Amino acid sequence: MAARRGRWILIALSAALAVSLWRAVAVEREKERLAAAYEEAARLTKELERERAHLTSELTASQQTIQGQADSLANLRQEVVAVQGQLDDTMKHLAALQREHNELQQEHLATSEQLDSVTSEKQDLLAKFSDIKQLKLAIKDVRRKVWAQRWEGWRARAAAQRERDLQILAAGNRGFVVRDGATTLSSARKLQVHVLEPQPQ
Repeated sequence: MAARRGRWILIALSAALAVSLWRAVAVEREKERLAAAYEEAARLTKELERERAHLTSELTASQQTIQGQADSLANLRQEVVAVQGQLDDTMKHLAALQREHNELQQEHLATSEQLDSVTSEKQDLLAKFSDIKQLKLAIKDVRRKVWAQRWEGWRARAAAQRERDLQILAAGNRGFVVRDGATTLSSARKLQVHVLEPQPQ
């Protein structure tokens, strides 16, 4: 009976030892699995950190690019607004020029009609007064000849007067004097001048 109990105790201890060994082996395997999982997790964490740093740098660069593009877009919007204002002014100026062009074109048409009318009247007048034109030319030629003859006569009279003046000047006044503000050189009435001797003092 005691041997049987010892056998059961031995079997129980063996079973307990086997269970303990199995648990120890299982725990070691679990530790190894956990260590491998931890190493894998650490490796993945490092990769994720590197990826996060890379993505952070890319995000920073993208944000800078977006900021630069936003600034460029704001500048482009301002330029578009300025160009739109210039375009509006240009369109207004163009509309004013178009109105002026239309007015000038109407004035040109009216002027062309007036010119045609005046040209027609001129042709009629030229046809009517062609003889009068020739007559005016002849009158003008006669007037020019008369003026030339008068000019020549005046020059001849002036030359003769100069010659007479030179002769009178060369002859002197021969003792004639001025009387009552007029010269006695060519006077028909002769004057006698008596020179008195100086009286003693």
